[in-house]
Amino acid sequence: MTFSQRERFIYHAITLMTMSNLGKLAKDGLSKKIHAIRNSRCKNLTDEQIEEILLDVEREVETCLTSRVPKYNVSTGTPKEEKLRKQGYKKKEFSETIQEEWK
Repeated sequence: MTFSQRERFIYHAITLMTMSNLGKLAKDGLSKKIHAIRNSRCKNLTDEQIEEILLDVEREVETCLTSRVPKYNVSTGTPKEEKLRKQGYKKKEFSETIQEEWK
């Protein structure tokens, strides 16, 4: 099974975006590389299709970053037992009962 041109573009674009975020690729080099990928590996994609793909990727990242999905335990595939904390929440170092015992 091979990638479609759309899948190939998504794969390369995400790889380039990741490299750019890790500092392995200059920020201005990202758009040049994406255009090069399109011209060499994904010639049949139109400008509208590429714009739609990039907007979909952006929406997906925003949704992922803003959603409060519970973290999963990789070994069991079940949600971890930790509560999601609000931004700015400061965890107490010790519970109140332990603090009382130390007094």
